[in-house]
This record gives sequence, C-alpha cells and structure tokens, in this order.
Amino acid sequence: MSPLLVILSALVPVFGAILTGFVVRRVGWLTESADKTLIALTVRLLMPCLIVRAVTTGDWFDSPRDLLLPPVIGAGLSVMGFIVCAIFTTLLGRRVGLHTPAERGTFILCAGLFNYGYTPIPLVRELFPSDTATLATLLIHNVGVDTAMWTIGLLLLAGRLQPRWWAGLLNPVVLAIAVAVTLKLGVPALLGEALTVRAVSATRPLAALLSLLADAAIPLSLLLTGATIADVWRQADFRRGLPATAAACVLRLGVLPVLFLLVAALPLGLPLGRVVLVQAAMPAAIFPIVLARHYGGDQGIAVRVVIATQLLSIVTSPLWLWIGGVAGR
Repeated sequence: MSPLLVILSALVPVFGAILTGFVVRRVGWLTESADKTLIALTVRLLMPCLIVRAVTTGDWFDSPRDLLLPPVIGAGLSVMGFIVCAIFTTLLGRRVGLHTPAERGTFILCAGLFNYGYTPIPLVRELFPSDTATLATLLIHNVGVDTAMWTIGLLLLAGRLQPRWWAGLLNPVVLAIAVAVTLKLGVPALLGEALTVRAVSATRPLAALLSLLADAAIPLSLLLTGATIADVWRQADFRRGLPATAAACVLRLGVLPVLFLLVAALPLGLPLGRVVLVQAAMPAAIFPIVLARHYGGDQGIAVRVVIATQLLSIVTSPLWLWIGGVAGR
C-alpha cells in the first residue's frame, strides 16, 4: 500500500467518527442534555483507563530523557504557535479585523494551539498500531501542551493569570498520566522482576477490565467532538470576520506545519519525532472555545477558527502527513 493510502486509511475512521457525532447530534440521537455525563465519564474514567494502559504497557522508557523531553517539546510547540500568531496580529491584525485585545488574544490562542487530544490519539493508534511507545510519548507530550494552555493561553485571553489557575492542570487526564508514569517506573523497582511478573498475572482480570474501558474512550470522545462541532456550528457566522478566519487557516494549516516539520527533523528520537509530525497536521484545538467563553475572549472568533480549520484539515492533514513521511517512519 502506498504511503498516501496508509495515511488516508488511518484518517477515514477518525474523521468518520467525528462526522457521525455531528450527524447524530443534528438528528437528535445524542442530545445536549447527555453531554455533561458523557464528558464526565470520558474524562474521569475512560480516558484515564486508556492512559494507564498505554503508559504502563508501552515500551517507551529507556532514560529520563524519554520522560522529560516530550512535555518540553509539547510546551515549546505551543509557545511557537502563539509567537507566530502574535507576530501576525501585531503586524496585520487590524487589517483582518482584530481590533480589541480580546479579539487578538482569542485569535492567537485558537490559531496557535493544535488539537492534541481526541484526534491525534486515535490517529497515532491507526498509523502505528504495533508501536506502543509513540502513543505513550504523545500522552506525556500533552502535559506540556496543557501547561502552556492553562498559563500562556489564559494570559492571552484575560491579560493575567486567574485565581487558582493551576487547578486546570490538576485534571483527571494529567493526574492519570502522573499515576501511570509512577506505576511504570516505580512498581518494577519496588517489587523486583520476579514479583512484578507474579503481580501482573494476579491482576490479569483487572487489566482486562481496564483494557475494555480504555477501548471505549476514543469512539465516545470522537462522537462528542462531532456533537460539539454541531453545537457551535450554529454560532459561526462566517460572513463576519472572514479575513481573520482565513488568516487563522493559513497560519494553523500552512505556516505552522512547516515549522513543526523542521522541529521533527531534530534528533528527538523516533516516537517523539512521530508525535511532532502528527501534530503538524492537526487543526485548531476545540477546548479554547470553552476558555474564550469563560475567560473574556471572543467566542465568535474561536468558533469560526475551530470549525474552519477542522473542515480544511480533511484535505490538509493527509497532505502534511504525506509530506512529513509519517507512513515511512
């Protein structure tokens, strides 16, 4: 199979599940009243199960570098995105209709921050099904992205860090990563090899339950992503702010991927290099819509940037993955 077909075959189920979520929301099969409990179930139970399984079973740890470098790269990529978008708003912001600090901050956050969770996780699993190290590395890398979003991202929207801003970092996903890394590194050292093998055998039914719950995380999260897009679609008036939306698409889907590919060319190691290549192909993250709503940003800009980049990524994502040579890695 050609590299492009490999990439397309990996992307089809991911985008297909998001489209399914969009459709079932529009026809009323997945209602907004169900979102609160389903999101809580995904974030507090299913996704932590996926993280614990991926991190504890993945053969990804050879040195402290494997634990420390991914979050540094994740934060660095986020900051690089913010800087590029901030330079654009400084030079050309008013020409594309970004006049207020709230509009400029929202633009920088949404165009600068890539989708680092529900879309790249299943994509990595599809592209590298036999490589457990890449998925574990992606999850650890995401801690750095979360840190950048809850610090610099909030500064961009509100002009200052909010009281208890750090509470956003203490979310179930980050805590699950901390627990999983502790189990991965600490249990073998404490028990020794022989006792570790016995412990694994004794907990096999529990591991089977964990795996069963983990397998439900991605399908449900993708359905909820599609449903969220269906909700905010009604709020997106693309006739307003068209120049800013077009600029965000050019930056997020055109300029920043080139810079990400340059970072991927550094000696990062195979798993982290793969993660950066996948992130190069990602559209804007969806969660900044929520941040814009609650921290004084411009929700209209956030919605338009997210929807436009999500739609265009159907074309640009396979292109950047192919250019980056993901299928050959």
